[in-house]
Amino acid sequence: MKSQKRSSQKKIKAKFIFLGGFEFREKEIEADPGVRYSELLSSLGINPETVVVIRNDEPVPIDSEIVPGEVKVLRVISGG
Repeated sequence: MKSQKRSSQKKIKAKFIFLGGFEFREKEIEADPGVRYSELLSSLGINPETVVVIRNDEPVPIDSEIVPGEVKVLRVISGG
């Protein structure tokens, strides 16, 4: 039932800019309402735990629902 509800609603359009060694620099995305950043990143082959999503110069929780507009996806590098 949930998937039927998603498919009947208008798609959300967002521009993703990828920073830090991704195979692509930017992508225009159309997602169903309710899709989370983590779900979308996983579908692109990106581990959500290795990135930070930034919107309006502020970090966004990875489990937030996608909203229209532009976001930056920044690869997190750690080491010692």
